[in-house]
Amino acid sequence: MNKKRPIICFMGLDGSGKSTCIDYACEQLKLRGVNVEIVRAAYVVTVMSGIIKLGKKLLMKKNSNPFGGDYKSYLENMRKHSDKGFAYKVFSFLTTIEFKTQIFFRIILNHALGKTLLVDRYIFDNVVTYAANLGLGMDYMDNTLNGKWKHAPRPDLIIYIKTPVDICFSRKDDTPDPLYLEIREPLYDCIAEKYHAVTISGSQKKQKMLDEVMATIDSCIKG
Repeated sequence: MNKKRPIICFMGLDGSGKSTCIDYACEQLKLRGVNVEIVRAAYVVTVMSGIIKLGKKLLMKKNSNPFGGDYKSYLENMRKHSDKGFAYKVFSFLTTIEFKTQIFFRIILNHALGKTLLVDRYIFDNVVTYAANLGLGMDYMDNTLNGKWKHAPRPDLIIYIKTPVDICFSRKDDTPDPLYLEIREPLYDCIAEKYHAVTISGSQKKQKMLDEVMATIDSCIKG
């Protein structure tokens, strides 16, 4: 392999097979001597999680947790309160600061140190999550990627593990409702087409899926 050290991001529904593919790819690349690191959930709030949770609870009162009750009620509540201007803008600002900080330390710095990065959930998953929660579409996602995330490093390769909703739901015991996946699937499809992701089926035989992932990564690394 040559010296190219790409940023490779994986996206797809919960239960699609992303983690399986990433773990396998990391193992294979390490066996080949590649300096590789997995970055998981780059957009998940950690430092300010307490503040964000408190803010959501105060703003939304009941149904502030998508995994703690009626998901449809949570979704309705989220969309209703997103129209309340200032409070939602503060929430969005705090989470954006957190995400950008994590991207700097976990992606930009690691990549500068010469590491090939396998990123599980990145800016694309972030805009899909927001669009799904707020009932928005491709215009919102495109504007956000070219606005708020304009300066985030663009991956050299996007791999979209596309798996039917029913299969994804059967694989996970912490998905609150099939609707959680159903509203995200068409958004991921749009992102994959718009940003030229390589789509790999997550419903085929496991080893065939893994082989396709590695062939795609090899092509990227070899340029």
